[in-house]
Amino acid sequence: MRRVALILAMGVAIAACSGDDRAAETTSVGGAADRSDFASGEEGATTTAGAEAVPAGDGAIAVDLEVAQDRKVIRQAQLQLEADDTRAAIDRIISLAEASGGFVADATVHPVEGEDDQPAANLTLRIPAAELTQVMTSIKGSVENVVSESQGAQDVTGEYIDLEARLTNLAALEVELRALLTEVRQQPDSDPDELLRVYNEVSNVRGQIEQIQGQLNHLDDVVDLATLTIGLTPTPAVVPIVEDTWEPVDVARDALRNLVVGLQGVADWGIRFALFTLPMLLLVLGVPTLIGLIGYRLWKKRRPATTQDPVPSES
Repeated sequence: MRRVALILAMGVAIAACSGDDRAAETTSVGGAADRSDFASGEEGATTTAGAEAVPAGDGAIAVDLEVAQDRKVIRQAQLQLEADDTRAAIDRIISLAEASGGFVADATVHPVEGEDDQPAANLTLRIPAAELTQVMTSIKGSVENVVSESQGAQDVTGEYIDLEARLTNLAALEVELRALLTEVRQQPDSDPDELLRVYNEVSNVRGQIEQIQGQLNHLDDVVDLATLTIGLTPTPAVVPIVEDTWEPVDVARDALRNLVVGLQGVADWGIRFALFTLPMLLLVLGVPTLIGLIGYRLWKKRRPATTQDPVPSES
């Protein structure tokens, strides 16, 4: 009984220490990363002695392959392109991605009004990280114009090492717990509650192992395959200074038509004013004015006349 309690307590301690080790290992890995000569995403990155470097060409970024392979780096890139024939450009881009061992993760081709119109498209490609620079160079050379280009990288080496350490600790704990579970089962007077406690702990550790293994698999996937996002639009057409379809006669006809419509509007307003607005004004303003005028005259007639002082005579 004491042994079971001791092993279960050790399991809890290992799980707790796993979280503490994660912060310490991340700090240690971060310090090592600062001391390394690897510069991700910076143009003209220097290389260490004896390391093979990819030369930068056509605006590409030089990458130290030896240093990059020692670390877990997630690479992402974006391209904004223009092409005269976007349908053919889409086919070329897909062919270049598949030839490098990559694939199309997502593709959206926007609808167009006419069959002769060129559609815009958005593509998301997954390219082997080692082939990303070469594929981008080939794609840029297959279109008429490169509007913008950007690259980024995220170093997840510390997170990867942390997950591996936690996985190792949990795997060792699982071995001990399974051995303990077998021993408890073989005891003639085994306690069911004790057996259930050990079994639940084994299930808990197994779940953590599968979760961490899934995170490691995901990191391996995003590290091995870089993500390349492409926006493709048709090349803007050149607009002439004077349109070939300009017709002065049509312009004059439209001007006269607008003049007639304007005069008709003025005539319509005059008719509405004479037959509706003016009578309404007379009813609303004329009748009260007439009543007020009659009342004023009646009041003036009924008012008593004022007496005038006699004029003094001259002596």
